[in-house]
Amino acid sequence: MDLPPSTPLIPVSSSNVANQKASARQEIIWLLKNAIPLVISYLLQNSLQSVSVISAGHLGASELAAASLASMFVTVTGLSMVMGTTLCLDTLCSQAYTSSHCDKKVVGLHVQRCLVFLTILFLPIMALWWFAHDIFLLLRQEQQVALLAGRFVQWMIPALPAFALFESLKKMLQAQGLFRAPTYVLFVGAPFNVVASYVLVWHTPLGFIGAPIAASLTYWLLVLLLVVYIVYVGGSEVWPTRKWHASSSMGGVLDFYAYGPILKLAIPGILLICSENWAYEIIALAAGWIDGDATTSQGAQSVLVTSVAMFYTIPFGVGISAANRVGNALGAQRPKQAALAAKTALVAACLVALVNASVIFFCRHQWAYLFTDDEQVVALVSKVIPIVAVFIFGDNVAGIADGVLNGQGRQHVGAWFNLAAYYLSSLPLGFFLCFSRGWGLQGIWFGLMISLLAVAVATVMVVLRSDWNLETINAKNRSSQETKDL
Repeated sequence: MDLPPSTPLIPVSSSNVANQKASARQEIIWLLKNAIPLVISYLLQNSLQSVSVISAGHLGASELAAASLASMFVTVTGLSMVMGTTLCLDTLCSQAYTSSHCDKKVVGLHVQRCLVFLTILFLPIMALWWFAHDIFLLLRQEQQVALLAGRFVQWMIPALPAFALFESLKKMLQAQGLFRAPTYVLFVGAPFNVVASYVLVWHTPLGFIGAPIAASLTYWLLVLLLVVYIVYVGGSEVWPTRKWHASSSMGGVLDFYAYGPILKLAIPGILLICSENWAYEIIALAAGWIDGDATTSQGAQSVLVTSVAMFYTIPFGVGISAANRVGNALGAQRPKQAALAAKTALVAACLVALVNASVIFFCRHQWAYLFTDDEQVVALVSKVIPIVAVFIFGDNVAGIADGVLNGQGRQHVGAWFNLAAYYLSSLPLGFFLCFSRGWGLQGIWFGLMISLLAVAVATVMVVLRSDWNLETINAKNRSSQETKDL
């Protein structure tokens, strides 16, 4: 269960060996226990997009292609931008909540400022979504597919602010140790989405556009339920109710100069999330250029990317849990506790990564049958999986290590590593091996594997060499920028 408000998120550290071992056990238990609701939330939240594609896709081949194209476009150009931006709250909220140098209502103030920044960011995104039909035509999509996909994206516009509100409020609760609240909300929202999508698509004149309308309604339901939880169950004590203007004693929500810390963390966060998503889309296009049976290569690539996403669910939960644990410890000015939490997260990263890589490797000959009955796709997938298994190991370790860096407020490290790995290493090397050396899909994934292993090693080394005393000072300085008198 979630920690009650009276329970300290960061226990008092102990000096003797026995207590240190006990603390290490407590850290691993805390980390994994709180990662479980995050994993469930991640799975349920991802199902919202999948249900929309499935519901609309059963109307016909054009509808399936359009829904898939629109879902990809919405994720890459909008939802990933929101997720990257809200990574700043992993740092700011978790450190502020346990800091003795600022009022806990600063946590809510950070959320309010993040939402203001996202509102400004929405303007170009919504314009892009409104003209999505024209963009799809420029990308030489079939006219009927482009028309349907454009309408799908337009009806997803109302979902964008709801998604931003849900993500931001979720981060606010996680900083307080309330990890299960979003899971409870999604246990209601996910079934609602299934029912709403089925009814609107198949039993109303809306038809195809019923799927995005159902998704938009679901996101707003999630926001409403989360607000009800915050108001009536827990988490509202960090929400400030005034100071929307700038003042001399404390920067308000609309104080321009107070957005420096937000931008410093949000922009690298966007690069960290989006650089990977964009790279996968480039690879998906490249799979269609491989000589021979392009359809088989594209099918195999779809199976592999979906599998990588599936095996990232547990590392994702552990990474978010680690970010909040490290951030809470730094905010409480406990560098040794933060270091212990970071090392525990890295140990968990290696264990989780090893299990995930082993599962897909030993099941490589049967794995693709979960997605398709096409024997050529199955054969190609089983051929590439040994490389993908090693990639998954590196990707999982790097993802959890990035969570530790997010807790420190060093999102820029992961962002630069990702940009270098995908655009200076993975894609050039992978395309060279694929097209110039004739390795095909194996070449693309070999380039990804080499680069992500290097990123994993580099990110772990950065975490292990962290100056934790300096990080606590940085956390203190972030908190001290806000007054205690809200």
